Amino acid sequence: MKYLVVAALLALLLILVYSRIRPYLAFLQKIVGTLNAVADSTSSTKSAKPSTIRVKSKLVRCDRCGTWVPADRAIGARIGGSTYCSRACLEKPLDGKEHKIAG
Repeated sequence: MKYLVVAALLALLLILVYSRIRPYLAFLQKIVGTLNAVADSTSSTKSAKPSTIRVKSKLVRCDRCGTWVPADRAIGARIGGSTYCSRACLEKPLDGKEHKIAG
């Protein structure tokens, strides 16, 4: 019976110590995971070819409202005529009072 009480007290002590140390162990595990990821990425970038930089799309201005949009999203940009930011601007009648002044 005496050994059972001692074993229970030791188990309780270990549980208390583990509950206090667990956040530090989780933090240490995150640090080690991050370091492993950094080491893997540096070793893979040395062996891989340098990646090409993606060029952003050219911005064009909507003829109706003056909003700047990427050329690949603009309506009518490929035709070479007027460019519009949306279908609503394309269908909206031209009114001189609604023009925005872009600086």
